[in-house]
Amino acid sequence: MDTVKAAQVTCSTYNPVTEKVLETLKALGVQEYQLQPSRAVVLKRRTGLLGIGAGIVLEETPADRLLFYVPLGDGKAAVQALASACDLHVPGHGSAVYEDVEIGRGSAWEEHALTPVAGAEHVATEENLASLTCTVQRGRGDRVVKAVLGLGVPMPQVTTGEGTGQREKLGLIRVAIQAGKDVVHAVASEHEATEILGSLVETARLDAVASGFIYESPIAGGVINNMVIRGQRHSASIEQLIGAVDKLMGSTGWRQRSLGGDDTNRKHKYLHDLVSLTLICNEGRASDLVQAALAAGAGGATISKSSHARLDGAVTAVSAARETTDLVIGKETVEDISASLEEAGVFDEAAAGFVAFKPVTVACTHASAGR
Repeated sequence: MDTVKAAQVTCSTYNPVTEKVLETLKALGVQEYQLQPSRAVVLKRRTGLLGIGAGIVLEETPADRLLFYVPLGDGKAAVQALASACDLHVPGHGSAVYEDVEIGRGSAWEEHALTPVAGAEHVATEENLASLTCTVQRGRGDRVVKAVLGLGVPMPQVTTGEGTGQREKLGLIRVAIQAGKDVVHAVASEHEATEILGSLVETARLDAVASGFIYESPIAGGVINNMVIRGQRHSASIEQLIGAVDKLMGSTGWRQRSLGGDDTNRKHKYLHDLVSLTLICNEGRASDLVQAALAAGAGGATISKSSHARLDGAVTAVSAARETTDLVIGKETVEDISASLEEAGVFDEAAAGFVAFKPVTVACTHASAGR
């Protein structure tokens, strides 16, 4: 599959900020975007009455994940404009990051240069970041979220989807495995990400059959929401975070798994030489396309619902209701899976599909955890 280099921009905000995000996209000249509802999670300091009931609790807030694509050189400018307009440097407002990707030619996307936003070029961004994506059975995402927060990683977001692929390969065992999935998204420093990933392998118990999957991918830059504890005026120390999560977990046992450091990392064998294939298509077509990818060598997938909107008023074959999935595949299978998707009609008008590739630094699942 021939590709064109581009930048994927992901903006994660609380619902009240979303309108401001959309205004900024219009000002930038962004033509279309995908939106996926999520829940953003932080720790909240509760004062109680006269000290009674005071402590740290988990707080969930409805949030949105907006995804759009711009020319390769415009990713940083888009993030800077969003950070400036939406005050993303203020803790708790949200985050925006950009990643280098390659978009399959034939995808429902047209390259369109952005309109510069005056003054935004002075906004500082962070570099050397990484995204962590952990997929577990529905209901188990909160355990991962608590560990993420305990490690000082701010505002993880949780989306939901339906799993396919690995579950079907388990025979009779699959009746005990939920199809529903929680997908936990977090952003961390590139230097800490792999160690955090190893800690989450332990917390999510990914060494058990069909327990889940986690992977790390590089982020070129962004502005990150650094709120971990809401209602605390000064930065929380790691001791405070660990203590808060002790109470949420009900014991200190999670520490041995989540703070294992190098010993934890050496315990697992990781998967390398991988690529993430993002597939977005009209609702109702994802299942057939994913099955074509599985037949060509993909291992499994979680299909999520999203909505699509155009800001330029154009009428296209892309429907408002979309489905999306990220397939983490071996580099050696990319050509076969790409060809299989094309044969299955990913770029036909009925699917109005979009395919993008990005590198995966490392991944872990049951198949690798036990090796």
